[in-house]
Amino acid sequence: MSKSIQPVIAELFLNGQPAGRPLNFAWRLIRRRRRPFLLLPVSTMDVRVSLELYSAQRRRAKIWRAILPLLFQTPAASVFSRVNFPADESSEIIRFLSEQSGVPVAQLRAPAIKFGGMEHQKSRLVLLACDQTHRPVKVIKLGLDREGRAATEREADLLEKLPANTIGCIRTTGRLTTPKISAFATAYFPGDSPEDDAGMETLFQSWINPEAAVPIESLATWRELETEVAGADPAAWAVLRAALAGKNIRTTLHHGDFAPWNIRAVNAQNLQAFDWERGSLQGIPGWDWFHFIVQTAILARRHSVERVAAEVEELLQSPRFENYAVATGISPIVKPLLLAYLLHHRWVVKPLEGGATTAELQSLLAERWQLDPHSQIAATGKTRPQSPRAVVVPPGLWADAVQQLQSAWAQLANVFWEPTLTANIQPALAERLRANQLVALVAGLWLAAVARVHFLYLNHQMLLPLYAVPCLLVGWKMGRRWGLLFAAVTACLGPVVSAMKDPVGHPVDLVCWNSAMRFIILQMCVFLSDRIHRQNNFFRRRAGGHRRPAKFAENWAVVLASGLWFLLTAWGDFYTGPRVIFLPLYLFPAILITLFLNLRWGTLMVLLAALVACADEYFTKYNASVAQVFGWNFAMRFLILFLVILLLDRVRQENVLFAPRKQNGGTHAANPG
Repeated sequence: MSKSIQPVIAELFLNGQPAGRPLNFAWRLIRRRRRPFLLLPVSTMDVRVSLELYSAQRRRAKIWRAILPLLFQTPAASVFSRVNFPADESSEIIRFLSEQSGVPVAQLRAPAIKFGGMEHQKSRLVLLACDQTHRPVKVIKLGLDREGRAATEREADLLEKLPANTIGCIRTTGRLTTPKISAFATAYFPGDSPEDDAGMETLFQSWINPEAAVPIESLATWRELETEVAGADPAAWAVLRAALAGKNIRTTLHHGDFAPWNIRAVNAQNLQAFDWERGSLQGIPGWDWFHFIVQTAILARRHSVERVAAEVEELLQSPRFENYAVATGISPIVKPLLLAYLLHHRWVVKPLEGGATTAELQSLLAERWQLDPHSQIAATGKTRPQSPRAVVVPPGLWADAVQQLQSAWAQLANVFWEPTLTANIQPALAERLRANQLVALVAGLWLAAVARVHFLYLNHQMLLPLYAVPCLLVGWKMGRRWGLLFAAVTACLGPVVSAMKDPVGHPVDLVCWNSAMRFIILQMCVFLSDRIHRQNNFFRRRAGGHRRPAKFAENWAVVLASGLWFLLTAWGDFYTGPRVIFLPLYLFPAILITLFLNLRWGTLMVLLAALVACADEYFTKYNASVAQVFGWNFAMRFLILFLVILLLDRVRQENVLFAPRKQNGGTHAANPG
């Protein structure tokens, strides 16, 4: 038996004198970061059931959890240490297991055991009790040492005080207290961890206490926060205290660690939360919801700080959260309340993992929302304190280029990033259509008119911006899904019309290629306009908005890569001839230049792209009316490409994914002494 768990197992399953008849239990020990993590019964059938104790969140963990039962059927199972122990059938925990599972003591099988808190000398275990058909029925949580027992007792006391018949609130089904251990049992709930916050508005609404609003300073959580943060980060605390002091809020049940690994979704409207160790009956509203979004993004999804911030802002502007904020009276103070949660998690909870990212998130959001000490000093007209002079440490030419290109890839990914943690339940397509029949009719008639003009009167003139109009209209009024449907139809319509006019010059492979290229352009337009539509303050210029200076020296590798991409695209365009569309390939360098320099330089790239594409038609004498078509097609190409980078630049100005941040790497503060 592993020496690290032998005392724990002995303390748990052995009784004092006189000893009873032994029950032979056998497990395999699973370690995590070299520490005991799971004891799984040796039977393969038991392993599958026992893994219900482990709520895997990351992709690698989910794969490992899926293949582990298969490994137990092979000789590879010997890799995991085998643990055999003769449990005393007269021990208190054995009798408690029998009572909670309904299985006679003599027929008890080895329970699955999950270790927790042992690295802090706060030994706590979680046991899974099964009935005689080997189905899990109870979860038993127990503490062994002084701190573990105290935490177990506090949690059990809280569970017994939670309101009955309230969604998410589990209750104890039994308690056990002996000189050596403290334990309680709860019902086992089937289901998986939630992927997003769907249905949580119902749960959090039911957790609002019926009492009248109270000053936030009267809450124990606030006093705990003030005690820790006032000394650890006095500048940040002064700003938040000024924003929150004297505000009345309605209290709510507070879980304290409301994260996917502590939640079971029995169904879409039935969420059950366990592990209430940090819970309270009088909590600050919104903090559990913030915790779910932030900790899932940081710990489970491994998002960058900017993406975590984007998930947070997506939550704050969702109608479901806005309704909850109104009900709890926190609408005017949501942003400082969220920053207070981040400070509480950082300085009071002090997590073992993700603390640095939480600190960066707090700094980023405080600066963006003008709730950091520097912005407050600027607002009062005082002189901002001078930071120690930064000494730039160049990382080297090649390393700098790699860093810039990695940043470029990350920024491109941010352009097409989608929020995943805030549930966005869209009306059915048919419902959207019924509510916007006039819009759909106008868009359809517009498409028909453009296609008819194209077929009857035009040969080589480009009409993509005119085809894009109904896609943008439908996407704005009827939602992005309808916009993408129109984009798919429109993308095929132009090449098909051209093929009908000239079947020989437009074979099937050319029609497919051009349709795909047109769809990429139209989909970008619909996607970016939808992003803009969802930003509440799009039509309001941000305070302090100004033109960005083009920083060539800091982005030379991105500029060079964009230029090389542009040249390769131009060569491919000339090589294949004017019938083949290359517009989306011209877009990518323009997008990078717009993101890393500014809109003016992105516009220059768009002008060059339109000019090069039209020059291909001019020099190959694509049609008889070269001069007239050149001017028209140049304007159309410029218009559609400029529309994309214009939408992108506006999204960049407003979206936290592109918020500038001070980088830790590359600079070191000089010693002020």
